[in-house]
Amino acid sequence: MKITCPKCDAVGNIPEHEIPEAGRFLNCPRCKHGFTIRKPRAAKDEYRVDTCPACHFSTFGEETFGTCPKCGVVVKAFVDRQREEFQQQKNQELLSKKFNRDDDTPLAEEQTAPVANLIENLHPVNLIGWGVALAAAIIIAVGVWGVVGYNGAEIQARLSEQRDEQVSGWYVFLKYGMIHWLILVYGLLTAAGVTLFLKKLHVSLKAMSWLIWVAIAYIPVSYVVRFIYWVMEPVPHTVAGYLIEIFNIAFVSALVGIPLYLLERYLHNRAITTVVRR
Repeated sequence: MKITCPKCDAVGNIPEHEIPEAGRFLNCPRCKHGFTIRKPRAAKDEYRVDTCPACHFSTFGEETFGTCPKCGVVVKAFVDRQREEFQQQKNQELLSKKFNRDDDTPLAEEQTAPVANLIENLHPVNLIGWGVALAAAIIIAVGVWGVVGYNGAEIQARLSEQRDEQVSGWYVFLKYGMIHWLILVYGLLTAAGVTLFLKKLHVSLKAMSWLIWVAIAYIPVSYVVRFIYWVMEPVPHTVAGYLIEIFNIAFVSALVGIPLYLLERYLHNRAITTVVRR
């Protein structure tokens, strides 16, 4: 450590490890002026040690140094150079393991590709997407089957015969035929929504949420409408019949609605929103 007399500006050197933490009092050999010197504070990026990493010189005490007083090695530069050499060696080993075939095919990439693909395919976005796509296919099939198999004239004739009065075609369609078209349209909309969802488009989150809420509302509404039609039928009704119909409405609504509600809530989970965000 370089020191300078504050009175006569005489210059000298003293090892840093010989300076206590509280400082050291010196007398200038030229003017005999007394003054106290203190160990310089280490910079934030300087390494201070009590044992040199190069020559292993040690102060055998609490004194530390940033530059070895014996061999002159700067500790920080020595440590940084060792760290850089270690990183270069590690990178070279990884590179030699990665390219160990004549056709320069990355072995690590080839080995991890199936695992990465499996993890990607098992991601919640894909699992939900495939499940909803399967449900959409079933709904479309049911809708198409109902539309193709709907015979309004036959139903109208049968109802007119049962009631001894003419039943309008609109009544038959609204009660028996329109439901098949609604199911078909809903299935097509669900297929479109899940296609956007699998493409990880952010707009699909809102579309999927609306489709789920429609399905949740459809079950109780359809059962309530059916219950109203049943009440209006000119047939005897009992208290037990009313209770059974009300129980069916509540049970089926809960059986279908609760899982769909949980699915709708899960669409807002970070595991989904962090992926479906484009």
